[in-house]
Amino acid sequence: MIHSINPRTGDQRQPVQESSPLDVHAAVERAEAAARGYAQLPLATRAAFLRAAADALEANRVAIVETADFETGLGPARFNSELGRTTGQLRAFADVVEKGSFQGVIHTPADPAATPPCPDLRRLLIPIGPVGVFTPSNFPLAFGVAGGDTASALAAGCTVVVKGHPSHPNSSALTAQAFVAAATQVGAPDDTLTLVQGRAPEVSQALVNAPGIRAIAFTGSERVGRLLYDLAAARAEPVPFYGELGSLNPVFVGAAAASARGADIAKGLVASMTLGSGQFCTKPGVVFVPTGPTGDAVVASMVAAVATLEPAVLLNEGLQTSLNSKIAASRGVSGVSESVATVQVPDAGCFAAPRMFVVDVRTFFASPALREEHFGPVSIVVRCHADEMAVAATNFDGQLTATIHADAGDLEWATKLLPVLVDKAGRIVWNGYPTGVSVVPAMHHGGPYPASTNSLHTSVGTTAIRRFLRPVTFQDVPEALLPSALT
Repeated sequence: MIHSINPRTGDQRQPVQESSPLDVHAAVERAEAAARGYAQLPLATRAAFLRAAADALEANRVAIVETADFETGLGPARFNSELGRTTGQLRAFADVVEKGSFQGVIHTPADPAATPPCPDLRRLLIPIGPVGVFTPSNFPLAFGVAGGDTASALAAGCTVVVKGHPSHPNSSALTAQAFVAAATQVGAPDDTLTLVQGRAPEVSQALVNAPGIRAIAFTGSERVGRLLYDLAAARAEPVPFYGELGSLNPVFVGAAAASARGADIAKGLVASMTLGSGQFCTKPGVVFVPTGPTGDAVVASMVAAVATLEPAVLLNEGLQTSLNSKIAASRGVSGVSESVATVQVPDAGCFAAPRMFVVDVRTFFASPALREEHFGPVSIVVRCHADEMAVAATNFDGQLTATIHADAGDLEWATKLLPVLVDKAGRIVWNGYPTGVSVVPAMHHGGPYPASTNSLHTSVGTTAIRRFLRPVTFQDVPEALLPSALT
């Protein structure tokens, strides 16, 4: 059994039955049986299904928000907003489906006079088949059962088997009910979306290995994501694995910007690093601040802001243990100074004091402990001469985001830095903060490995649908036999 546990108090609620590997395989078989019927629904019906699911989530808002708050400790305001984002992206994908352009129709008419002669060719993107979705701990709604991976797969015409995160089993169950109701309402197959739950690694492995699964979407840690990625590649029939595995999201502050508005930059950075208790994949985990008096002032402002903060509630005991281990390792690096919020951390529940470590650039890149993602309200501040930052940035692995704070006097510096960051990250932020990911067509939420396992695709925004479509070309096929989109 999987228990709902409140990370603020340790209280428990009604447990949820854990799925076995056999249950997972049965769920995939049902999804596979439903796949053709769902894919062949008229686009208008598929769009109606997504909108009906959004409506059902809204109708159960009070229970969903209260349950998500209990299971995460992040507050009802957060989940009222997150539910709005969740329903909004379902409706956005419904609009995409209704327009039909996502099918990528291309028609090259026959040309017997061409060299060589060209037959009639019609190309279409079709659903890849049943998709397995792994949900993360930090967004039980927007990246959970009804999140962007599920929404984009359903929009593409794929059935979905979702593995709910064990930190919020009842939130997952409530959310899945919305899709069951929506399927009944519009006449979609009963097993268009199926939820499985479990803590055991065998449950996750069973979902990746199930022969009926045609693609995997994953959001979580680099360690677990890489294990499942390798498993997907080792199948007798390998399948695409679209994993988001975390990021340090480096921020670079120019000397002129530090001089002109250092206090404001510092305030924004601390707010961003502690948003959602620092448990966002886009948290600014590393901040490069120029050496010298103006940079000193930025660091001092950050230290002062951190000192006043309240303890941050963490999502579960496992994350608390992992964060504490990484804090201890970072604290043990020679040459590191630490600043921490002065408030008392409660003995009960899962909490962390916001903190920052300050280190010089050479120590940072020489210390693997400092370059680990600290999943919580922690950032590493790296002191570096502004002219060295472009070279320093070449040492980073792939990132979801990279941020530049620059004023007019920094443009020459930024001109050297920007191309390096474009090579490293999927989104470049200018004079802003990386937390907050807009769910719009132009968004790219991904990046070179290890930020994601496929930098060509996004997990946020309507172009995420492209992950779950494959092209088929019909050559000289009679019009009566062609899919309706090609006639």
